[in-house]
Amino acid sequence: MHVIVCATFTLILGAGSCHASPVEDLGFVKGFVSQTGQDEHSLAESMVDRNLHRNIMGGEPTHMHIDLPKAQKVKKNDTKPIPEEASHLGLTALSNDISRAKLRDALEEKGPFTLFGPTNEAFRNMPKWAKEAIKDRDVLAKYLKFHVLKGEFSSKKLQNELLAETLLGDKLRVNIYKKGKTVVCTAQCAPVNLTRIDNDAANGVIHVLDGVIIPPDGHAVAALSGHKEFSTLVQAVKAASLVETLSGAGPFTIFAPTNDAFAKLPPGTLHKLLRNPQELAKILKYHVLPGTFCSRGLESGDVKTAEGQSVKIKVSDDSVTVNNAKVVLADGSITNGVIHVINTVLLPPVYHL
Repeated sequence: MHVIVCATFTLILGAGSCHASPVEDLGFVKGFVSQTGQDEHSLAESMVDRNLHRNIMGGEPTHMHIDLPKAQKVKKNDTKPIPEEASHLGLTALSNDISRAKLRDALEEKGPFTLFGPTNEAFRNMPKWAKEAIKDRDVLAKYLKFHVLKGEFSSKKLQNELLAETLLGDKLRVNIYKKGKTVVCTAQCAPVNLTRIDNDAANGVIHVLDGVIIPPDGHAVAALSGHKEFSTLVQAVKAASLVETLSGAGPFTIFAPTNDAFAKLPPGTLHKLLRNPQELAKILKYHVLPGTFCSRGLESGDVKTAEGQSVKIKVSDDSVTVNNAKVVLADGSITNGVIHVINTVLLPPVYHL
């Protein structure tokens, strides 16, 4: 499947376009992450292993360890602090931005630190709104601090659903997915280049990213509440008394219908559901998967939802579908998981409107 960056989500080609999407101009500067610095990437090559998938969905601990492949690197005895090592790795845009944000002195301190360092291409492929946002030095500093973990996390210490404190003070989420011998690692849904991990620095370690992380600003309900395109969904969540649940630690993967998706329901259906909180809660829970599944962690198959019944996910070369709904925008990053936008409301099997 091919994907491109659109607004702060990843756009699934075949499911819409940046200009056609109902959420094209959301500009989630604070709520969602823009990642995938590559215009062409086959998600089919990096789907999560079915057995691992079942373990997570079955309620077993998600903080499992998966050994990441060892990157080819030259061990150096004369390592420099992180800013200089970043430049040596060819991350010149990052190095320049560290200086512009006046973070060089902080990142040359003893630490130790772990830097998730975006490539020059990743910075070039940021959406226009994000490029405009980081012209402000304070915003840039916020973004960069979220790429730096307090403490040294070599690849051996990274595990699925790891939450680690950043220099910004907020926690960054690491996810690891496996299919056979293929391993995929993401940092707040931005892809980690596993051929360029564990680069030594005098005061820590650098893992190279193929995308730029934009710090999430809040949990699922808070993030969705600030955008009118999801006002119906937020209204439904409140009516079903699920605000506290979806504001909790999670983590959750939420397939979020837009207002237009709700408008496709038969006339009077939404009003009826809003007056029946228990029935509404069942439908909303059917949109939620336990665990964080970024776009690179999705695979074809039946997946158990928080409601108890399964949805059928289908990943093809040009689209991702969940039952009869298309994922039009993916990888909306939140503090308690991830949001994928869909164009149709999901209904549990044998459910009659």
